[in-house]
Amino acid sequence: MKYALRGFAGVALSIVLLMLAQPAMASAAEGFNVVTSPLPIKISTPPGKTVQTELRIKNEGSQAEGIKVGLMKFAASGDNGQPNIYDLTSKDSYSSWVHFSPQQFTAQPNVWYSVTMTINVPASADLGYYMSVTFSPANQPDAPHVTDLKGSAATLVLLNVVTPNEKRALSLASFETSHGLYEYLPVDFKIKIHNNGNIYVAPAGNIFIQQGSKVISTLDFNAAGGSVLPGSNRVFTETWKDGFPLYVDRVVNGKPVPDKHGVPKRSLKWDFTHASSYRIGHYSAKLLAVYDDGKQDVPLEATVSFWVLPWKIMLVALAIIIVVGYGIYSALRSAGRKARAGVRRRKHDKK
Repeated sequence: MKYALRGFAGVALSIVLLMLAQPAMASAAEGFNVVTSPLPIKISTPPGKTVQTELRIKNEGSQAEGIKVGLMKFAASGDNGQPNIYDLTSKDSYSSWVHFSPQQFTAQPNVWYSVTMTINVPASADLGYYMSVTFSPANQPDAPHVTDLKGSAATLVLLNVVTPNEKRALSLASFETSHGLYEYLPVDFKIKIHNNGNIYVAPAGNIFIQQGSKVISTLDFNAAGGSVLPGSNRVFTETWKDGFPLYVDRVVNGKPVPDKHGVPKRSLKWDFTHASSYRIGHYSAKLLAVYDDGKQDVPLEATVSFWVLPWKIMLVALAIIIVVGYGIYSALRSAGRKARAGVRRRKHDKK
């Protein structure tokens, strides 16, 4: 089986965060045009150690920008595990472990800068700490607050202090499609996973699309390596696009065109080079994923079924069959009447 494990994706912040596992650079909102890399960072260490990691940031604006580095925290919220950034509190003692060098600097346009993050992990540390390193304009208040973050960028840092208390456990809450019947592809699969343990875990695996007993397509599940935080759910979405024709998002100037509800509008694309991927009938999808519980790979399995019926084409084909069939029936009926009339005339002539 093919398992794809890549770098955990990142978070760009304007008002709310993007999902935790997007394999791309984070960029800030208009007015503070920066990108950061890598996104985000996972660090594992025993307690009592000092660890360092390098953060990189580039000013993509046209003028020099004063930038300061701050520290906040993030956590999953809601039933779907949407990540959010929060202010640090007096209980978040790990803030005193963290130091940045430099903590404030001037970034020239289109130049990458490095910031060293040093974490002095005490011997008393245990399990997971979920930090958000913020990059904001230097003229903002010294102490970062969520209300000040509009126009800022953030990189997530997941610190795992490895101890015998670690419990790695996931359960599959649901595996479903957004609909049971599709006219054309794509088909979106939603996989909800719950973390029953006390440390973040990243599942990975494949979704096998079958028609009957034949596997016709394979999708990577969580190729970006997104993690599920302890005590929370995380909804992953994977999409099956290997079809003809295919609904695609409408794009203008490189951006999707939304409808009045904010959902991207779609149009049907007829790429005849993929005509062999015409999809019709009943399909099933089998999820086969695993996670590492610290001792072995533990499987997560589920199956969902759905239909792909291009009903418009089917109605047109049925209409054509009815019209042609009626034409043939009328022609045969007319020919039969003429034949019977000819027989009657011949009998009459003989008399």
